[in-house]
Amino acid sequence: MAPSRKLHVFMVALLTLAVLLAACGGESGGSRNSSTGSSGGGKTNQSGTTGQGKGDDEKVTIRMWTFLDPNGTSAREVALKQIIDNFHAANPNITVNVEPQVWDTLGTKFLAANQTKSAPDIIWITMDDFGTALMHGALTDFESLFLKDWTAEEIADVDDAYWSFGAKDGKHYQFTLSRNYIGILYREDLLAEKGIEVPFKTWDDLIAAAKQLTETDSSTGVQRYGFGQAFSTESPDPQVFPPALIYAQGDMFTEDGKANWSTDAGVEALKLQLDMVRVHGVTPETAVSSTVEDAYNEFKAGRYAMMIGAGVRIPGLQSDASFDGKTVQMTFFPSADGKSYSPSVINGWAVGIWSGSQHKEAAGKFVEFLVNPQSDELWLTVGGQAPVRKSTVEKYADFLNQPDKRYLQVMAEGFAKYGYAQPWEFPVSGWRSDLNKAAQDVLIGGLDERTALQSAEKAFNVRSGKK
Repeated sequence: MAPSRKLHVFMVALLTLAVLLAACGGESGGSRNSSTGSSGGGKTNQSGTTGQGKGDDEKVTIRMWTFLDPNGTSAREVALKQIIDNFHAANPNITVNVEPQVWDTLGTKFLAANQTKSAPDIIWITMDDFGTALMHGALTDFESLFLKDWTAEEIADVDDAYWSFGAKDGKHYQFTLSRNYIGILYREDLLAEKGIEVPFKTWDDLIAAAKQLTETDSSTGVQRYGFGQAFSTESPDPQVFPPALIYAQGDMFTEDGKANWSTDAGVEALKLQLDMVRVHGVTPETAVSSTVEDAYNEFKAGRYAMMIGAGVRIPGLQSDASFDGKTVQMTFFPSADGKSYSPSVINGWAVGIWSGSQHKEAAGKFVEFLVNPQSDELWLTVGGQAPVRKSTVEKYADFLNQPDKRYLQVMAEGFAKYGYAQPWEFPVSGWRSDLNKAAQDVLIGGLDERTALQSAEKAFNVRSGKK
């Protein structure tokens, strides 16, 4: 496997999470509620609340853009609603007004609003778009608001590769929530029926298993495919190409930010992905136009035994599945030689404070509150999300060992050992759509893999100013 400059960071900085998941015990307990949204930073009184200073009687409304709707019913939305209610109870003079946005245009909309000075006080932005926002000076550092009051122990509790993401000149501009790991989602019951064991070591092992699982369901009569993929350019997730390419050559981009896809390794990676449709028949031909949401719906309906999917979506799949949702599990991407697992592109939502906000202090209180111990526990136990804090992982080891929560352990190990953090030093937005367009150009347009990838590279480089 070629070394990845990003992967090494994850192997060192997040290994602690995987170790804690495997070794730590403890029961869930109470948590501290802070009137400043403190994660523990700052001077606190015996009740665990930070005393408010001058100007705290002034009523303030802060706006927040996120893809989550606190009035929604998904696990993450329910958790966010509880956190906001807790914050309002602790901070009666601050109102958080959530303005839900379409997730795949949120970054672009924020950058435009920054230019017109109409952006929200708090922004959730994808890791793809975070670097651009930072380069435009659109974000405020946390040190100037609340991190100056945190102790070294409190910093250590959240310090990992996500915390280091986007750190510039010793300052931090975001907390990463809804931390996401893309892997292979599968139905444990169907694999058990066939005697199939995971994790798969090689791509050949995965394909062989997918062939066994491609059949007509005897109880429902539904045609089930072994491996679901989605090649639509609309709001795509990474498919087989990225992990296969990163394993082979270590990175997806050159040091100066250009796409590096039409290499020999890239050609083989795209061929591997598309041969699951045109040669092995384990992915249906409809994948060429399927969106990610289409694939999730097909999986819930029992039409896929396995699919490429996101860990953050598993709670919803478990609750909405037409079969026993507890059988939905997650495993790593295999590799060509079976010596290790292929790195997956990790992602998440960088939550930051707009540099033009007129209410930075109030916004800082809420951002801090989003990751305090009580909120971190809610993100885990209600939202089904990987925790931000090491202390939460330790406290909830028993919870994480429950059968339907094992995917969180896979995610934590993936973050630590098999994760690829895309660069933030230069624009990378849109690469997923570019690569899915390459897949369509081969399957529909009749291009060969290298030509399709060269076209995708050109589109990315021109859009990113890397002509």
